[in-house]
Amino acid sequence: MARVRAILGTLLVVAGFVVAVCFGLYAVGASDFPDYREPNRYRAKPDLRALYLDVEAGGIEDVPRLNPVSAWGYRLWQLLGWQGAPLDSQLGLLSRAGRTLAMRQAHPTRGLRGHLLDSAAAIRASRDWPLERMVDTILAESTFGRGAKGIEQAALAWYGRPLDDLVPEERLLLITLMKGPRHYDPVCRPERFAQRYPWAAKRAGFADAGSTLRAALARMRPSACPASGTAPAP
Repeated sequence: MARVRAILGTLLVVAGFVVAVCFGLYAVGASDFPDYREPNRYRAKPDLRALYLDVEAGGIEDVPRLNPVSAWGYRLWQLLGWQGAPLDSQLGLLSRAGRTLAMRQAHPTRGLRGHLLDSAAAIRASRDWPLERMVDTILAESTFGRGAKGIEQAALAWYGRPLDDLVPEERLLLITLMKGPRHYDPVCRPERFAQRYPWAAKRAGFADAGSTLRAALARMRPSACPASGTAPAP
């Protein structure tokens, strides 16, 4: 009996130490929070928000509320490859929301403190931001290439038209670019874009990826590629 008590006591000490470390790491990350921590005031239309969730988050309808301990537990699951859908999609969205919050800093934090800031920001977003506001904030504050920040600016930069004038295939193109505007640039990196866009179209439920791609490119504004200085037609 004494041995059992000793083991339980040791486990409690270890558990207390782990909890203290997790909250300590969160405190370090949270110390670098930007001053403004509320969701963006932008409000995306429901169909645009649903399109983003279908492509980037598997159509999830909620996210877990994290705390400094559970966040590291989920990360361990991720490293071990134990989680699957929808948890993987939920954590991915929280990570993107946290990163969006962290990027509001005037002077970006890098290295270990940057990782702790991202983690703390994801925890904060999971607890304080409704799912819809997370998506709205990501759409409003992400970069889309061609100097555009936010999907409203992106519509003008890529199509010369307001977002409301774009057809669904064109809006899907903008969402496709969010993964990496330079890496998937349809003008300068057409091979990479031609691989990612059909994948996104399938996730979004478009029946014919080929016709969807043609519709997305038909009205896109041409632009010069930095390396060549030329302006190929899309």
